[in-house]
Amino acid sequence: MDEHENPIPRIVDAVAEAEDAAPLALEPPLAEVVDADALETLVGETASDVEVRFTYRGYDVAIDDRGRVQVD
Repeated sequence: MDEHENPIPRIVDAVAEAEDAAPLALEPPLAEVVDADALETLVGETASDVEVRFTYRGYDVAIDDRGRVQVD
Protein backbone atom coordinates (compact mmCIF):
# COMPACT_ATOMS: atom_id res chain seq x y z
CA MET A 1 0.00 0.00 0.00
CA ASP A 2 1.22 3.51 -0.73
CA GLU A 3 2.60 4.80 2.57
CA HIS A 4 0.80 8.12 2.09
CA GLU A 5 -2.58 6.57 1.33
CA ASN A 6 -5.08 6.57 4.18
CA PRO A 7 -7.10 3.32 4.38
CA ILE A 8 -10.02 4.89 6.28
CA PRO A 9 -11.89 6.29 3.25
CA ARG A 10 -11.69 2.90 1.48
CA ILE A 11 -13.14 1.16 4.53
CA VAL A 12 -15.95 3.69 4.92
CA ASP A 13 -16.76 3.48 1.20
CA ALA A 14 -16.83 -0.34 1.29
CA VAL A 15 -19.19 -0.44 4.28
CA ALA A 16 -21.40 2.27 2.78
CA GLU A 17 -21.59 0.30 -0.46
CA ALA A 18 -22.54 -2.86 1.44
CA GLU A 19 -25.36 -0.92 3.11
CA ASP A 20 -26.33 1.03 0.00
CA ALA A 21 -25.87 4.22 2.01
CA ALA A 22 -23.93 7.45 1.75
CA PRO A 23 -20.53 7.25 3.49
CA LEU A 24 -21.28 10.33 5.59
CA ALA A 25 -24.54 8.75 6.79
CA LEU A 26 -22.77 5.91 8.64
CA GLU A 27 -23.19 6.13 12.41
CA PRO A 28 -21.15 5.91 14.47
CA PRO A 29 -18.28 7.32 12.45
CA LEU A 30 -15.49 4.81 11.92
CA ALA A 31 -13.12 6.98 13.97
CA GLU A 32 -15.28 6.23 17.03
CA VAL A 33 -14.82 2.49 16.50
CA VAL A 34 -11.13 2.14 15.60
CA ASP A 35 -8.04 4.24 16.14
CA ALA A 36 -7.54 5.60 12.62
CA ASP A 37 -3.89 6.54 13.20
CA ALA A 38 -3.04 3.09 14.54
CA LEU A 39 -4.84 1.40 11.65
CA GLU A 40 -3.02 3.54 9.12
CA THR A 41 0.30 2.73 10.78
CA LEU A 42 -0.40 -1.01 10.86
CA VAL A 43 -1.38 -1.37 7.23
CA GLY A 44 0.73 1.42 5.78
CA GLU A 45 4.13 1.08 7.35
CA THR A 46 4.49 -2.65 7.83
CA ALA A 47 6.82 -4.56 5.54
CA SER A 48 5.47 -8.02 6.36
CA ASP A 49 2.13 -9.64 5.69
CA VAL A 50 -0.40 -7.94 7.94
CA GLU A 51 -4.15 -8.16 8.05
CA VAL A 52 -6.24 -6.16 10.49
CA ARG A 53 -9.78 -7.32 11.30
CA PHE A 54 -12.51 -5.61 13.27
CA THR A 55 -16.29 -5.30 13.38
CA TYR A 56 -18.05 -2.16 12.21
CA ARG A 57 -21.83 -1.76 11.96
CA GLY A 58 -22.25 -5.53 12.17
CA TYR A 59 -19.81 -6.22 9.33
CA ASP A 60 -16.54 -8.08 9.63
CA VAL A 61 -14.00 -5.76 8.04
CA ALA A 62 -10.52 -6.85 6.99
CA ILE A 63 -7.77 -4.73 5.47
CA ASP A 64 -4.34 -5.97 4.52
CA ASP A 65 -0.95 -4.35 4.06
CA ARG A 66 -1.73 -3.79 0.36
CA GLY A 67 -4.85 -1.78 1.20
CA ARG A 68 -7.34 -4.41 0.09
CA VAL A 69 -10.59 -4.08 2.02
CA GLN A 70 -13.05 -6.91 2.52
CA VAL A 71 -16.46 -6.43 4.11
CA ASP A 72 -18.57 -9.46 5.05
